[in-house]
Amino acid sequence: MNTRATGWIVSAAIASLVIGVVLAHLVEPGVGVEKVVLAGDTPAIHLFPKTSSEHPVALLAHGVTASKETLFRFGEALAAAGFDCYTVDLPGHGESRQRFASTVVVAQMDRIARAIGPVDIFVGHSMGAGAASVSVRNGDFDPKLFIAVGANPDLGERGPPLLLMAGDFDELVRPASLKARTDARLVLSPWSDHALEVWDPRLVNASVEAACGLIGKTPPPAPVFWLWRCVGVVLGMAGALGLIWLLPELSPRLTRIRGILVPGIIIIAVSLTTTKWVGSALNFHRVPLQVAIGFVFWLAYAGVGKLKLPRWTIAVAAMIFAIACVFAQARLLSIMSVIVALFACVGLILGRIAVSRGTPRDGNLAFAIFMGYAIGQWIPKFF
Repeated sequence: MNTRATGWIVSAAIASLVIGVVLAHLVEPGVGVEKVVLAGDTPAIHLFPKTSSEHPVALLAHGVTASKETLFRFGEALAAAGFDCYTVDLPGHGESRQRFASTVVVAQMDRIARAIGPVDIFVGHSMGAGAASVSVRNGDFDPKLFIAVGANPDLGERGPPLLLMAGDFDELVRPASLKARTDARLVLSPWSDHALEVWDPRLVNASVEAACGLIGKTPPPAPVFWLWRCVGVVLGMAGALGLIWLLPELSPRLTRIRGILVPGIIIIAVSLTTTKWVGSALNFHRVPLQVAIGFVFWLAYAGVGKLKLPRWTIAVAAMIFAIACVFAQARLLSIMSVIVALFACVGLILGRIAVSRGTPRDGNLAFAIFMGYAIGQWIPKFF
């Protein structure tokens, strides 16, 4: 391919990335978004209707390895329906600087609830629902409706009305156990697993219907701008892949830094296009952890190469460990192991791209940089 044609294609890739970023930040009309801090040290996203009247309040709490952005879809839909929504970073997650421990998470839920005041609707996914259920049983938290997504909480004898929601393929909460409960209403989705429940349109719409029913309001039409954000992610990542493949064609100097260029462009694209899905924007207080994790994986990747083993050995080992954790019912370890295995698969692909017109060292570096960013970004901070 000649330089002129390559330049045009690179320009198209840049345009795709830019358009993708713009689309990825669209929010439903009539919904305002701002970052706030609750209870002194809890980062949160405030989603609210752009009207001056008072609104019922909704509090949203994510699951383990997630962040406040994970429940953006729920918060946006509730805000569009007239609710004042707060989705929070629990300790050890996202932008929170607190350490992760179950007792710390429960204590922080209590502080957040007191800071917000009376809560009409609570939406909790997995760990978030579990922590809030402890606060409810302790009498420290009293929402008018408790919506548990991918969880099977015990709210005690005097708990609020309970709506259970899950996907038929949930790996951590058996739908049969949810169906057996007689003290809650159940909504099951036929196409979600545990991780995908937070973006499932059926579950999001069901939560809005239940919340509106609580206050005697007719639910508005389902939000649609999240679909534009999906398109934005696809366009943004397509543009990024085009850039990492074609930029070295424009300058031999870029070929020499493929080990940094390949993961760097992907990380930038992910950070810019998925901030309203998984909280991918870099948190600078996590950088030391990301550097340490990247170094460990660089040693592992280089060591596998020295031993003449297939590079995918790392991903396979992580998946085998994850399956073992599932059978051992080590819930937290199984979640983190699956995530590591999935990230390792992506990292291996990026490593292969870096090696294609570079050196094995470029592949090692690309793999290590991506793994350090990805795992360090989403793993709970225990210290």
